[in-house]
Amino acid sequence: MKAQFWTAFFLVALSWTDSAPAQAPSDRAAPRMKAIVYHAFGSPDVLRLEEIEKPVPDDDQVLVKVRAASVNPYDWHMMRGEPCLMRMETGLFHPKDPRLGTDFSGTVEAVGRNVTQFQPGDEVFGGRNGAFAEFVCVRADRNVVLKPTNMSFEQAASVPIAAITALQVLRDKAGIQPGQKVLINGASGGVGTFAVQIAKSFGAEVTGVCSTRNVEMVRSLGADRVIDYTKEDFTKSARDFDVILDCVANHSLLACRRVLKPQGKYIMIGGPAGRWIRPMDTAIAAMVVSRFVTQDMGMFMSGLNKEDLTVLHDLMQSGKLTPVIDRQYKLSEVPEAIRYLEAGHARGKLVITVGPDDAVAPLSANSQSFLERSGPLLAVIAFFAIAIGLPIVASLALHRRAQRREPGQRPFRWGYYFSVQCFVAGICLGLVLESGVATVIVCGILYGMLAWCFARRQHWAWIALTILSFNPIAWIINFFYLRKRWAETYGVR
Repeated sequence: MKAQFWTAFFLVALSWTDSAPAQAPSDRAAPRMKAIVYHAFGSPDVLRLEEIEKPVPDDDQVLVKVRAASVNPYDWHMMRGEPCLMRMETGLFHPKDPRLGTDFSGTVEAVGRNVTQFQPGDEVFGGRNGAFAEFVCVRADRNVVLKPTNMSFEQAASVPIAAITALQVLRDKAGIQPGQKVLINGASGGVGTFAVQIAKSFGAEVTGVCSTRNVEMVRSLGADRVIDYTKEDFTKSARDFDVILDCVANHSLLACRRVLKPQGKYIMIGGPAGRWIRPMDTAIAAMVVSRFVTQDMGMFMSGLNKEDLTVLHDLMQSGKLTPVIDRQYKLSEVPEAIRYLEAGHARGKLVITVGPDDAVAPLSANSQSFLERSGPLLAVIAFFAIAIGLPIVASLALHRRAQRREPGQRPFRWGYYFSVQCFVAGICLGLVLESGVATVIVCGILYGMLAWCFARRQHWAWIALTILSFNPIAWIINFFYLRKRWAETYGVR
């Protein structure tokens, strides 16, 4: 218990220290630029247009003056820190990197001494964290290539993440071949509009699924057939598809299997977001189901690279790939753009134009609210109070009551503590699954009944609850401690 206490103390102290406001920049600071930043996870309200230090390219980098950027679901996942599982990488209590945005296009402002493939004035596009800014530095040999001459800055900026995802999932994961039947669920979205065009460039027969207002747009991109999901459920059609590319994951895996060929592939690249693990739970379920069926089912995560950006450059230059842009916003309007994207009605891409007319709102060094700074601290205290403190208090109370009833009985404090902790874990499990109030109630009742029977020393409950605790330490303690204690009290049964 001492180890748990010091772990809690360390995390609380760390969160308080990390949440301290930054010092105001000195007058001798480096050249400044405007950028969208965020110092706490949350809604678009946490985004600020501030002046930050302008980046300086090293020997292998190019400095790009950003002319346009684009918004991706990745951006609002980063902004909200959801699913919380991703915070192990991005920052547990607040973002490690306060900058936001990835896709960009612009002109080369300066180059490092080792850079030979770019010159100042070159028009380029690519991907780099912190793209919602006036300038961005990127390694010349990585995620930046020349912009197609027949594309505007706004069109080029809408390409990197969405188009590379579509390219890699169809070419590498699906192994798409000419003549194959491909269904794209969510064909009017950012990835979907690129996927329709790329699948057609590979010679596939494409079926797109979208809403009524986007039917003609998806058909104009080259789709052979378009399904209006407000009128028809594609999972109830009689067609067998070689590949299902699911951008929205709004149907069950079993339903999608019905319209997939026996050796077909179901690939999920997006889905309803959740606070804890979604859409990873669906991805995990797909991988599990894939082990028991002939169809290949799973999730795909793309990665930016220079080679695939060059492929996209060639497709755009040849006219085989044309970005679809829904709306354009100014840099100061990034919060509004992300709100619109989160609503789920964007058709194609949302583009951010970067210009000199964006005014920075006056902000002090202590502009973060108390809740923004103390939120992680309160969350840590609440977690340890519920997950550890409550079971300890309850177990001591139950143990004292049991001793009064049976004074000669050997101590059983661990049994009570483990039982109450498992009941709390059941409630937490229901919350993590994010399947509604019913799931929380069912998990709470299930674990509560097992915990009660466990505390009454029922062997079957001991075995069931030990397995369902998913806690190897509890497995070891229960095996040795409780087995010995029960044997002393009741004899081996």
